[in-house]
Amino acid sequence: MGAVSRVTHRSGRRAWQTRWRDPAGRQRSKNFDRKIDAERYLLAMETDKLRGRYTDPRLAKTALGEWMSEYQATRVNLGRQTQARDEATIRNHVLPRFGTWMIGSIQPIHVAQWVADLDAAGYAPATVRKAYQLLSAAMDAAVESGLIGRSPCRGVDLPRLETRSTIRFLEPAEINFLADAIDSRYSAMVLTAAYTGLRFSELRALRVDGLDALRRAIRVKASLVESGGKFYFENPKSEASRRTLRVPSFLVEVLAIHLGKYADDSGLIFSAPDGGPIRRSNFRRRIWLPAVEASVGQPCTFHDLRHTQAALLIAQGEHPKVIQERLGHASIKTTLDTYGHLFEGLDEAATDRLESTYAAADVHAMCTRDDSEVIALKAK
Repeated sequence: MGAVSRVTHRSGRRAWQTRWRDPAGRQRSKNFDRKIDAERYLLAMETDKLRGRYTDPRLAKTALGEWMSEYQATRVNLGRQTQARDEATIRNHVLPRFGTWMIGSIQPIHVAQWVADLDAAGYAPATVRKAYQLLSAAMDAAVESGLIGRSPCRGVDLPRLETRSTIRFLEPAEINFLADAIDSRYSAMVLTAAYTGLRFSELRALRVDGLDALRRAIRVKASLVESGGKFYFENPKSEASRRTLRVPSFLVEVLAIHLGKYADDSGLIFSAPDGGPIRRSNFRRRIWLPAVEASVGQPCTFHDLRHTQAALLIAQGEHPKVIQERLGHASIKTTLDTYGHLFEGLDEAATDRLESTYAAADVHAMCTRDDSEVIALKAK
């Protein structure tokens, strides 16, 4: 058990000193002007030791910027693109506010004020949420490492994400309009995206040897990402993203014609005119946006083609599990959270099918009964 005693500094200043031993048995001390503050601090230290939540007060003086650098270095499984995006978010939104703060001095109210300021500055809800998530993850790691006792990222109101109405789903005729309007080098890419739901990074990583025309299948084995102006092949986002997709016969024919015109030494199914990978920024500005304007009109992002594939499958009555597997979602929860509202429109059709099922069974029963009795129901 620790103790509180009166001490006198060399300067002659008197103080109340709290002395205690940390879990490793090392003597620790802290001075206070008031005895009651010293006693409260000692009680807190001893309570934290009993609860297994003890933290070294000296570690809490680590600057957040220093801790964020250490924490980010431990996230070894991040893809290059994700890592670059996260570091930019930390640099632009987290460090300007908290970079020089001691990690133990950041309180929930400070985090709440920071979130409110980002929102008021006009940043998108997704941007604010991402910055908060990165700070929260670093603070959780600080708790696990014994720097602080509790994370200040708790009980914070975050801005609501944009509604799903911002997602656009193209009709089959619109897909064709877009494929006809775009540079012919990329027509097959548009159709492949709309009828497979592959991500942009997965599409530009597809290799010729991953196309099995006989089995009408495409193997998704990697993603092709950009970071610092360079291209990198990476493993898919999750194990579920590493998949083999069956594709319609018409798409196999489209891809065969495409490769007959545009195949090059890169081995990629879809490539830039110079034979290298497709740069997303150039593609969007020079190819995609002009084609959208000339066909289906704004707003329409390339990722909306992935959403379109989900909408087409749902309209066909496909099971959510099938949709999850085709889109490569790690969890069916992701599929339902993103597209669940589209299933609502299928309720009426399902009800009609139940009506037909019941009617067929009722007719069969009427035909097989010896003496049936019909009871008229009068409306009240």
